Order: sequence, then C-alpha cells, then structure tokens
Amino acid sequence: MNLICVLILAAALPQAAPAPAAIPVAPAAEPQEAGAVLTGTLKIKGEIPKRRKINSNADPKCAAAHGSDGILTDEVVADAAGNVQWGFVYVKEGLDDPKFTPPKTPVIVEQKGCKFVPHVTGVMIGQDLMFRNQDPLMHIVHVSPRQNKEFGFSQAKPGEERAKQFTAKETIRLFCDVHPWMVAWIIVLDHPFYAVTGPDGKYKIKDLPPGKYTIEAWHESYKAVTQELEVKGKEAKTANFVLTDKQAQPQ
Repeated sequence: MNLICVLILAAALPQAAPAPAAIPVAPAAEPQEAGAVLTGTLKIKGEIPKRRKINSNADPKCAAAHGSDGILTDEVVADAAGNVQWGFVYVKEGLDDPKFTPPKTPVIVEQKGCKFVPHVTGVMIGQDLMFRNQDPLMHIVHVSPRQNKEFGFSQAKPGEERAKQFTAKETIRLFCDVHPWMVAWIIVLDHPFYAVTGPDGKYKIKDLPPGKYTIEAWHESYKAVTQELEVKGKEAKTANFVLTDKQAQPQ
C-alpha cells in the first residue's frame, strides 16, 4: 500500500471524540447555624492535680484490659497548661419558657475497659440514654437520683444495651455496683444548649437563640463558675472559664 492510500484510509476512519473537560467540583457548603455560637475554654488555676492509678486487681479482667498502665482516675483530667477535660458548660438561666423537643438520637454511655465512657455526658429530659456494655464481664449500672427514679440493672455480655429516660433536671452520679471505681456523671437538662470540654479544655455550644444568659461551667471537683452574656442573631461569642476553688468529692 502506497503512501497516498494510507492517507486516504486514515482520513476515512472515525476520529475519537475529545475527552470532556473536567468539571470543577465546588467545595461543600458549611452548614448554616440557626443561632449564635458560643465557644471557649475551661482551665484550672493553680496546682494541677495528678491522676491516680486505681487498684483494679480485685477483677483480673479489668486489670488485664489496661496492662501495666492501669486504670487512672477521671476526677480531674488536665494538661500541663491547665486545660481541663470533662467540664460541663451549659445555659443555666435565660431561656424563656423552654419547650425543646428531645432528639430521637440516643446519648450513649459505654462500659469499656471497666470505665464509663464518656465520664461526663448531657442528656435532655425525655431523650434516650443508652447504656451499652463493651466488656466481656458483668457490670451493674446504678443511679440514685433525687428528682428522678432510681434504677439499677446488670449487663453481662458485650454489646448488651438498655435505654433509660429522665423526667426532671438534675446532676446524677452514675456508678457500678460491681466495680466501685467506675463513676461517671449525667447532667439532665430541659434544653440542648450544653457541651462537654475536650482534652484541650475547649467547648462549643451552637444555635443559641438571641437573649441574655447565665452560662455555668460545672466540674465535679471544683465549685461551678458562671458568666453573664448576651447573644444577638448568628454572632460568634467567646466565654472562657477558670476553676479556682475545690469542693469536696460527693459520695
């Protein structure tokens, strides 16, 4: 085949369509806040208590779950800068006749490594608080509240779940009848405007309606501290808290 025939044949063949141009993908839009956003930190002033190692030898399975590190107390968990975890920051006063529908999504507290996780949690009146055992041994979940009904029940298998609800506002001590070091806290509110501080001491409360509020920072080992503030529209506001005065550990 001569060169002329090759050129004629190539011209007659269908040409591949050019690849379509890439369509730029717009970044996902940030969710719009329904109200103001309150952020800040919770710190300890003064000496930072050290976490103690708990003697869990009474239950070899608990001791084995943590190895040589052992189980540490959670009464005060803070970094070297004094940023404290497991503080509870919430709207104490200022909501006009709050009638908030509790979320259908349950709050979950697990028994994991012979500890309650998380150590501090908030839940709304009428919202399910789901207790879930993740340990291959038995725990007895128990609360003795003043405003709500007392309950206690056992959970012996991994994955076993049981839900409870509360009917009144209250700070409730949660404990295990089998392992006395297992203690946690449940704060029951009639609104959703609360947050638990993380390992960096930070918290975030979203969607606050406009108003004047008393915001309280609660901690099991220190006296609560409060601030008065006003929020307008969808503004971002900062409120930092410092814990200074210790209080006796409740029994």
